[in-house]
Amino acid sequence: MAKMDFENSMITKDIPENKTGSGVPQFRSNDLNEVSLLDLIIVLWRGKYVIIAITIFASITGVVCALIVPESFTSSSTFILKTGKSGASGNLGQLASLAGMPIGNSGGGADPSDYIGQIIQNGTFLATLYDRKWFFSGDSLMLDEILEIEPDTTVSNWQYVHLVQKYESIRKGKIISYSKDGKTGILSLTTNAPDPQLAYDLNKHTLDYIANYIRNTIQGQAKEKRTFIESRLREVNRDLEQSEVALARHKERNFITVSPHVSLETARLTRQVTMNTELYIQLMKQFEAAKVEELDDMTLLQVLRDPEAPIRRSKPQRTMIVMMAFGAGVFVGCFVVFGMNAVKSAVKKQNGTINR
Repeated sequence: MAKMDFENSMITKDIPENKTGSGVPQFRSNDLNEVSLLDLIIVLWRGKYVIIAITIFASITGVVCALIVPESFTSSSTFILKTGKSGASGNLGQLASLAGMPIGNSGGGADPSDYIGQIIQNGTFLATLYDRKWFFSGDSLMLDEILEIEPDTTVSNWQYVHLVQKYESIRKGKIISYSKDGKTGILSLTTNAPDPQLAYDLNKHTLDYIANYIRNTIQGQAKEKRTFIESRLREVNRDLEQSEVALARHKERNFITVSPHVSLETARLTRQVTMNTELYIQLMKQFEAAKVEELDDMTLLQVLRDPEAPIRRSKPQRTMIVMMAFGAGVFVGCFVVFGMNAVKSAVKKQNGTINR
């Protein structure tokens, strides 16, 4: 009896007095009902058919999406660039400054790998992709036919619009992507295509283009340097000949005469000949080195891992898509069941309040 009186007193204490006169006890906002795990299981069990229906619908949708998404195959390769560097540029700059013709930095010290990303986004490279046919599904087709890029002839200047569409399909479609490891300097080239052979061919074509582009660019710079040295060599050779003739004539005219003025002039002309001779020798060395640079492959593209035709598709991951759809269906189903139960509870509580 004492225990019952104590529980009744506690219940009476927890329920505040009704100050509104409606006969309904007014609870404080922090008086929340605790929901046990068993209650949640009961709610889910009652709504099992709703959960099953939503899960089945989501799973079927996932299967359909997995089958509709076009297949994509990935081919990747890794490589490094080794740029041959010599002291020619530094010596050439010193000689040019000495001769009164300073030259700027032609970018010989730049790392070509920093510009590969821009090279493969350039319109010149993209044009090489669309100007040839590719092997695709047993046939030889143009790339715009493979990617199904149809021209819209109804718009004005549709040829240019179609060209931009073709280029943007490569730039924004992640068909060709490039990355560089900042620590090791290893470069990675990845190509994605709807056919394994096409993915391989795109990767191989891009590697060859990068190698040829950098080689031709650096050799072009070497040719410009060789041409500059050659022109300066002719000028210095002419100055040397003139200074030698001037010195010889001076000595012929003053063969017997010995005076301080003649000695100073002889020393001046001798220094001029000596300086031109040294400059000519240095330029001749640089000229021979520039000719070797022009003929040599200054940039070596060393492939660490050759591209391969993939055996399995990289996208879509159909099993993962279906599993994610199944999980999403279960989650949404549970959420719907709990929402429906909350609505029913609120309606019952409202009806009970009105009946009171």
